[in-house]
Amino acid sequence: MTPILFMLSKKLPTENKISAAILAGGEGSRMGHKDKSCLEISGEKIISRIIRQLSELFSEIFVITRTPENHPNLNIRLAGDIYQQRSSLTGVHAALSHAKTEHVFITACDSPFLNKNLVTKLISLLDPSDDVLIPIRNNKRYEPLCAVYSKRCLPFIEKNLDNGILQIIRFFPEVKVHTVEVEILQQHDQDLESFINVNTPEELSKACKRAVKCNMN
Repeated sequence: MTPILFMLSKKLPTENKISAAILAGGEGSRMGHKDKSCLEISGEKIISRIIRQLSELFSEIFVITRTPENHPNLNIRLAGDIYQQRSSLTGVHAALSHAKTEHVFITACDSPFLNKNLVTKLISLLDPSDDVLIPIRNNKRYEPLCAVYSKRCLPFIEKNLDNGILQIIRFFPEVKVHTVEVEILQQHDQDLESFINVNTPEELSKACKRAVKCNMN
């Protein structure tokens, strides 16, 4: 098969300071243990949809995966986890460890409607001193897999991983966290579809129907 190429253009001034990582290392237990990064919507892999959205914004996009053999046609760098635990925090750690930039925008491979306009707004708010730049909802719930992290977080992430503390936000008290109210981002993604994840066959079916509806509009 011909490799899938993504053209980089119209990147932001922050392009050399932020890279983007897509986490594709989950077990997919609620998806029948399928590799969620290989799931398709409208005939296109979800991970390819995400790369297409991000390719105009970052000079490098790379994927964190334990199954690189499942992605022979992605023309981007693939890197693996460093810790053996399967968790999103493990993926964040790997992304920061493998990144060539100080800050990394991190998202998940099961976010089919990630909106480049929302991402553009988010990273425009980054201050170099921020360790975490993250959306937060009215109920104080974070969106940790649509966020920017600094390499300065690594010692605190490693400490938690070594102690079996796998929830991403548990290291936040140790670093500088810049929260962004979702209302600010909603101006660029009205229904906040960027935060939709596909974890079950039912959610995949809904996402496919949503994609068809969007294509018709």
